[in-house]
Amino acid sequence: MARVTAAGKMAAAQSALWAQPDQFAKWFAPDQPSVNCDDQATVAFISALGLDPAVILAP
Repeated sequence: MARVTAAGKMAAAQSALWAQPDQFAKWFAPDQPSVNCDDQATVAFISALGLDPAVILAP
């Protein structure tokens, strides 16, 4: 989330996450504080924000 915020896309991400409950759960699950960088839905979500998944999801 810090990288999405730094890229100026948190408002867009938040709107998109509210519209996609499954993605929202992946990003805000208290039992899993990170997302998998190879999850295709997450990669597609980051791409849809106009961001580079390789940068945003880097370890």
